[in-house]
Amino acid sequence: MSTVIDNWNPEDKLGRKESADFLTNHLIKRYALASKHNHPDTFVLNIRADWGFGKSFFLQRWEKDLKQANFPVVFFNAWENDFCDDPLIGFISEINNGLSDHFKEIPLAKRHLDEAIAIGRKLIKPVSIGIASAITKQISGLSIEKFQELYSQSDASSFDEGGSSSEAASLLSQYSEVALKEHLNTKETIVLFKRKLERLIETLQKEASIQLPLFIFIDELDRCRPTYAIELLEAIKHLFGVPGVYFIVATNLEQLGHSICAVYGEQFDSERYLKRFFDQEYLLPSPDNTRFTAFLFERYSLNDFGTFYTVIENGLYGEIPSEQALFSILCDSFRLGPRDQEQVAGALQAILMNWPKGEMIHLAYLLFLIIAKQMKTSLFQQLSENRLSDYPNFFNAISTHLRESATFKTKDVSNLDRFPTIEEHKVSNMLWTYQDVLKMTCRDLLKEDLNPIKFPEKIIAAVRQSCPGSYSLTESPTPPISDYARRVSQAGQLIMK
Repeated sequence: MSTVIDNWNPEDKLGRKESADFLTNHLIKRYALASKHNHPDTFVLNIRADWGFGKSFFLQRWEKDLKQANFPVVFFNAWENDFCDDPLIGFISEINNGLSDHFKEIPLAKRHLDEAIAIGRKLIKPVSIGIASAITKQISGLSIEKFQELYSQSDASSFDEGGSSSEAASLLSQYSEVALKEHLNTKETIVLFKRKLERLIETLQKEASIQLPLFIFIDELDRCRPTYAIELLEAIKHLFGVPGVYFIVATNLEQLGHSICAVYGEQFDSERYLKRFFDQEYLLPSPDNTRFTAFLFERYSLNDFGTFYTVIENGLYGEIPSEQALFSILCDSFRLGPRDQEQVAGALQAILMNWPKGEMIHLAYLLFLIIAKQMKTSLFQQLSENRLSDYPNFFNAISTHLRESATFKTKDVSNLDRFPTIEEHKVSNMLWTYQDVLKMTCRDLLKEDLNPIKFPEKIIAAVRQSCPGSYSLTESPTPPISDYARRVSQAGQLIMK
């Protein structure tokens, strides 16, 4: 009995396997139902998600699952082939590479595939010269540029090879006839190509070792040149749209639409135009905050830059590390969506890359400033200039963004002799404690009598630990957190996309 390989864990930080299993079941049953009624269909599914939401990972792992279940699968990275003028060059090559080994034990299927590939290559546009140029040279010996130049002149008798206006008209007539013939030949080639693909599918239907439909995955389409993306979609619809072939196209349709509008004009209804290529869409679900935070911490290597102070002790949120729990709590408290959270993580990485070696990172306050700057520049400015001098003003400034019910857990005691208990406190109180302590110098902090495991004194005690160990009587240094706003502002010059 063969061992079933798990193609997802432990890298599946966003829980995408559930979506892949659902779609596999959906598409297999769709194909089976259509085949049962003797009308197997072709199908194009658009997988929608924003950039950075794991579309490529999703397709790559799903592809492995399908191959493991004996489905023929082709994976085409459109972005990696965007350097070609004609998308058919890379696309046909990938189909050949992806299926040849799969069918090497099925001679008839291999023969139909080879024949289809051979015919498909005839549809590739010539690389060195255009078809129109070839036609013109074929009938006149002139380049198409020379032909167009001569014909556009007002005096047609200026054809300098003893020509006349009647000869010019004759030349244009020949040109039109050859162009029409080329067009008809192309249409016939397309029909023949699709017929060979249909024969391939018919052969595979008789093979017990092969599951159908045939899946073709297309990734990174929204990163391609608009003209390339459109031509590839046209090829899918008109050349490869045969019963038994299912396309899975991962793209941010909105982003691709913006790119197309940049070429065809803002008034062009690009999204409606693009949707005609797809039979159905599937929106990858937004992951829960805990999973997504773990994904972001790994993606941006956020644990590689220093030691975090989080106010939250490890173990209070199960197995979730305290820094990830805090990140998730603050993002949820300020109602940040996945895209906003990713931008916060990117900004945090940029700041930590330049963090002074050995300096404690007060993650709660640093994240608060990053989020404030992202949400509202004026709020960040008020915080950075410490203009919110009392709690009522501070709370009023952040209340429109912060969930009123937002809380966090921490260990707390009334005095040092008691065993710590777990208590919940408002997120706004934690953030205010940091903002309020900015008024104090290190000399002021040293005078404070603090309980280091009682909230909110534990925050002030941790801030005090970051002060320099010694300084002269004439000096009055401020704690490092007073420099956080400047660091956030500096990193903000990098545009997070």
